[in-house]
Amino acid sequence: MAVAFTALAAMSTSTANATSYAGTAGTPAAGDLLICFVTATAEATVAATMTGTWTWTLLTSFKYNSGADSIYVFWAYASAATSTTPTVDFGADAASSCEIYCYRVTGSSGVSIPCIQQWRATTGATTNPALAMYGAINTNSGCLSFVAANGTAPAVWTAPTGWAAVVEAGTGTAPKHAAGASSRTSGETLSTITWTNAQTNPWGGIVLEICLLGGRQMSPSGGACSSPMFY
Repeated sequence: MAVAFTALAAMSTSTANATSYAGTAGTPAAGDLLICFVTATAEATVAATMTGTWTWTLLTSFKYNSGADSIYVFWAYASAATSTTPTVDFGADAASSCEIYCYRVTGSSGVSIPCIQQWRATTGATTNPALAMYGAINTNSGCLSFVAANGTAPAVWTAPTGWAAVVEAGTGTAPKHAAGASSRTSGETLSTITWTNAQTNPWGGIVLEICLLGGRQMSPSGGACSSPMFY
């Protein structure tokens, strides 16, 4: 048994310079847990919300590119096989560009709410973004990773070794921006996850380690407190 990840729909990308962006519509299976990654450029206020069929809850958010750009992670429980269009709202602060990508998650201990062993977010402006976790990833866990960079053209990411092929989108015209998402159902044991990218533009990235159904083991290293579940 392993945690399974399926795309809800294709990654969306837009340079509308809008306060609200709609992702690509998709239909989950009843009982899916949905985890949605959002990145936005020139969006200074971290106060975004998400809507779309079910209640979406902010898991975490952070800044990169000296605070100019943002990454958000939202989640929702799909109680029925109903089409949804995840839509992010930045309030009064328009984002110059935005990418949205959602995973359907099955086989995790968190059936209707995420069960996360640990997550780690980091930023930088080097080649090959590396994300150091709180501790080594449990080989039975499922993993999701998302990275975004400002000032790049599309199709620049290579997923971490052993992970699923990267799903990416971006803009080749100003404001240039690119985002990539990748997953691994099991088998990861490293404590540092590295993406390949030859450019040195400002980037932000996050890795989530998701507990296997019936097999979660909480780490004393601080990762367990990352989860929204109660223990």
